[in-house]
Amino acid sequence: MAGSSNHIDLKEEKRWIELSQKDIQHFRPLYERYYDPIFRYIFRRTDDEDLTADLCSQTFLKAITHIHKFKWQGKPLSTWLFTIAANEIKKHFRNQKAIFVIEVDRISEIQEFDSEWLNITQDKMVSLLNSLNDQELRLIELKYFENNTFQDMALLLDLKESAVKMKLYRLLKKLKIQLEKYHGTVRL
Repeated sequence: MAGSSNHIDLKEEKRWIELSQKDIQHFRPLYERYYDPIFRYIFRRTDDEDLTADLCSQTFLKAITHIHKFKWQGKPLSTWLFTIAANEIKKHFRNQKAIFVIEVDRISEIQEFDSEWLNITQDKMVSLLNSLNDQELRLIELKYFENNTFQDMALLLDLKESAVKMKLYRLLKKLKIQLEKYHGTVRL
């Protein structure tokens, strides 16, 4: 979603939301648009397909049930849906830390790391990723696995775009320093 197409998408999305608020049958295009990203988001925290399907169903059930309360603020509906999904995950796990599932074979696709990741053992990679907090993992997930723009990430995280860029830059630098310790030398 970039440039003017994002504006058109938001206009269309607003129209579907307004129609859904009057007649829930109009929620279908929104459901179809966001089901896969919400499913992936939940799956990365549960690593359980059946549980993910249940929590995803709960997320959309709550969204449909409460769409009439949704207030348009110029942000994509996904921001609200991800919040509902996060709450459903928290409710499910209550006292457990949510699980993030990062596809190890896709790490090598992150251009910022070039070949540094190629020579690292899977155990070390998992160890590096486990050292990150939830927000850091979310940044990696949004940018490199869901291919969001910085603008979209800012909306989803309720941060300024410059803050998202800064946080991601610092995170990448932190990871490169950790890789440097593992390999000896890494370009910064």
